Amino acid sequence: MNINGRTAILGVIGDPVGHSLSPVMHNAVYQYLKWDCVYIPCRVNAADLSTAVQGIRALNFKGINVTVPHKQMIVAELDDVFGDSRYSGSVNTVINKDGKLFGTSTDGIGLVNSIQTDGGFQLHGKKTLLLGAGGTTAAVVHRLIDSGISKLIVVNRDLAKAVALQQKILQTRGFPIEVYSLPNLPELDWAGIDLIINTTSVGLNNDESLLAKELLQPHHFVYDVVYKKGETRLIREATAAGCQVLSGLSMLLFQGAESFKIWFEMEPLLDIMRQAIYIYR
Repeated sequence: MNINGRTAILGVIGDPVGHSLSPVMHNAVYQYLKWDCVYIPCRVNAADLSTAVQGIRALNFKGINVTVPHKQMIVAELDDVFGDSRYSGSVNTVINKDGKLFGTSTDGIGLVNSIQTDGGFQLHGKKTLLLGAGGTTAAVVHRLIDSGISKLIVVNRDLAKAVALQQKILQTRGFPIEVYSLPNLPELDWAGIDLIINTTSVGLNNDESLLAKELLQPHHFVYDVVYKKGETRLIREATAAGCQVLSGLSMLLFQGAESFKIWFEMEPLLDIMRQAIYIYR
């Protein structure tokens, strides 16, 4: 890679960000195409987010990805949002157009494409449980609804946050959501749930899971948006229970592919991106 004065700079901001495989994935494509681009990780704490966004403008980054905990907070720092972000209030992709920053989210379409392509799982008519009510849940819920799921349950440690999401989705989409706090998990109808998605960061920096393994049943499809070297506890326990599983590595791939389309207005080289990140499993 030849870094010079004309090199286009892209990157990912978040905290933490050291574990991110986005640089590996995107740089693999740039190198394959022999493009004059580089993608870098930038750790940004919440207190410095506004300054970091100003830096993106000043340094003329071509675009960035946004990960936890900035997906919702960054909206106020941008010139405008489009696509899914107009409904979700969550941004994971920013493009710089002549100094103006526009944000959208590719999390929802990335998740759906991942489940249907890598998981071979059709969402239409499925009863779905989401663990968490933060930025990732807000980003993916609209695409799940559009995919024809029949029921949506959201479980969160902070029940008030889940209720706020419930009310917003009912107002904007007319889709009813059942909400529960974490201690209510054992009371749910687990035989009637088809798809379980962990949208929280639990399991990233620890070996914990929000879901007791005794609740898992073989017919469940279990998806953990968290990815890391090896497997999260949720994925391990779901596999042991006979569930079909998929990790966030697949979502990383498909949401990254959609970001690539936005920045470069061309189809991504999905095979190159996949090969680059899957060697880290």
